[in-house]
Amino acid sequence: MTTSPSSTSTSGDGPARPLPSGATYVEALQDTALCFRGTDLAGAEVRVDALGRPRAISGNFAGVFSLTVADGTRYALKCFTREAPEQATRYRAIGAHLAGLDDDWTVGFDYLDQGILVEGVWHPVLRMEWVEAVNLLRWLDGHVDDPRAVAGMAERFAHLVDRLAAAGVGHGDLQHGNLLVTADGSLKLVDYDGMYVPALAGLPAAETGHRNYQSPDRTAADFGPEVDRFSSWVIYLSLVAFATDPALWRQLRDEDAEHLVLAEPDFADPAGSFRLATLTGHPDARLRGLAERFQDVLLHHRAAPPPLEPLAGVELSDGVEHRVGVAPATGLPSWVVERLEPRVPAPPPQVRFSRRGPVLAALTWALAVLLPFGVPAAVLVDEAVALADVSAVLAWAAATAAGYRRQPERAEARAARDERERLGDARRAAADEAARVDREARSIAAATEVAKAEQERRRRDLQHRHDERLRAHQRAVKLDLDRIDRERQAAATRMRLEEQRLLVRRQKAHLRTQLGKFRLANAGVEGVGPRQIANLQAVGIRTAADFVGVRYEPDGLDRVAIFVLVDGRGVTAAGVGEVSAVLIDQWRERLTAEIEADRPTAPTPVEQQALRSWFTAERARLDAEHQRVLADAETAIRDLRAALRAEQVALADEMKSANTRTARTRVEHERAVSEAEVRLERAERAEAEGVTRADAFRPITYRRYLRFLLTGRN
Repeated sequence: MTTSPSSTSTSGDGPARPLPSGATYVEALQDTALCFRGTDLAGAEVRVDALGRPRAISGNFAGVFSLTVADGTRYALKCFTREAPEQATRYRAIGAHLAGLDDDWTVGFDYLDQGILVEGVWHPVLRMEWVEAVNLLRWLDGHVDDPRAVAGMAERFAHLVDRLAAAGVGHGDLQHGNLLVTADGSLKLVDYDGMYVPALAGLPAAETGHRNYQSPDRTAADFGPEVDRFSSWVIYLSLVAFATDPALWRQLRDEDAEHLVLAEPDFADPAGSFRLATLTGHPDARLRGLAERFQDVLLHHRAAPPPLEPLAGVELSDGVEHRVGVAPATGLPSWVVERLEPRVPAPPPQVRFSRRGPVLAALTWALAVLLPFGVPAAVLVDEAVALADVSAVLAWAAATAAGYRRQPERAEARAARDERERLGDARRAAADEAARVDREARSIAAATEVAKAEQERRRRDLQHRHDERLRAHQRAVKLDLDRIDRERQAAATRMRLEEQRLLVRRQKAHLRTQLGKFRLANAGVEGVGPRQIANLQAVGIRTAADFVGVRYEPDGLDRVAIFVLVDGRGVTAAGVGEVSAVLIDQWRERLTAEIEADRPTAPTPVEQQALRSWFTAERARLDAEHQRVLADAETAIRDLRAALRAEQVALADEMKSANTRTARTRVEHERAVSEAEVRLERAERAEAEGVTRADAFRPITYRRYLRFLLTGRN
């Protein structure tokens, strides 16, 4: 990158002076041979708009035009409409510093003091290398549904921020419009008006950057290598958000919004920001943590942000569904797994009877002795009924049943079994609730897609109506301009015809005047005597100017000569026969030829001046009408665009309200889905633990109790 040497131009670092307006540059660029005369841009082709006028991209300080020179090289030409203090010094310092870097984000430029000639005065321009690329916002619009691509862009942006810091450079206006993405995905930085390089230390900032990317506390005094820290956080957080959850692009942005995720209102009031709350409450832990870190920057470090802290060593997500993602190892939501400590309780030991009454045990033994072969206690009871007194057996049964009920383990077993049933019911209820909120979330997601399709249709219809109105207007303008061109041609044709008519009239008058000087009486025409001359005078022919020719009509065997007067009448003169008439006509023809050799070749100066005055006035009228049509066309186009913008703003406001409600509803339902899944997981674990606890009381039964009385063993 180089800057041109100082020259005799009016540029420099003197006091700021008025510069041409954008419209004045447009007028000058209609003749590039003139406005760039003597430079290598002379005759360059300028990109034009629908009306054939140089097309400008307007900014705060300049208009940018696309130029293509004879060898096919294309440039972006920045024409300044307002001169910043020390403008030339800044660009020279920036150019010198960037020339020493070996980074691919830079774009070559030349600061030309004598750049463009406007109304006889040279003005500075910035001639920049043309970059075939799209800005970051347009790139995201086409790639936001490709999380891998967006994740890669986030990494490249973080690397760019690192390279800027290493070079001691602060761009000063990091935002989507100044970040260009080439076809191979490389990032280019453009617009160096507000750039800081070490040679500019101590100067104030020439601008304070796009409001949707800058801290509300930034002033012109904030100008140094750390000037991009805030905007770096804003852009990187947005890219991570879109890489993690592409649906955020449609949830948190308005159509044609001049920001990524967050904007100036979010910076000014982070506590009341719905967009920031959506990020800090997002299910993905990495995005949530990054958003919480930026929230801390907004709350406590807004005036002096720390350097960007990218997700070092952590791969960005390949994309998640809008509902909560699922961790493959556990089947639980990934953000839940982080919050739940893994618990795998060991199975509790089997519970045994602990209280054995000696009297009841002895009675049980006595009954067992009466039975042969040592049958089990339950069978012994049945045999006792047949062999002993029924009342004694019943008393023993009642006593053992009462003893069983008094066992503390029996109450604990009953409580554990009841808890197992209760936890099972709770798990089933949680599963039903999880299924219900999941169905609601899916229904809301489906309704959102339908609403988005309808919004897109309305946007297309709105743009289509605008395009139709614009085309109709352009057709009408073309008809007017074509009519004016025809009238211009007609005026030029009329001027030429009128000039010819005046010339013919003057030549005829000259011819009559000169012919009138030659009297027939003095002509000495052979065979024409005094009597014939007198007869000719009698019919009005005295000079060569009194007739214009002779025609002959038959009269028997002879022909009668008829003289044609100036007024077109034909007369005959007595005694003037065909021979005399021929000689007289030849006399006149000779005189005419001699006179016409010296005839006038142009109308009189007075006639010419009058004709030029008329044509000039007519041309001026048509030129004024042409300019008026163009001006009216531009006004109408601006009005159409303003109307479109107003309709778009109204539609965007309507959609924003609807989208905000939908996004809030979706966030709430997604949170409800997540919470329901947590409750279900906990209910399943609690049920499993309840089953385990209940299984520990398996030995606690009446039959096992009788065995315990008989043998002392559980």
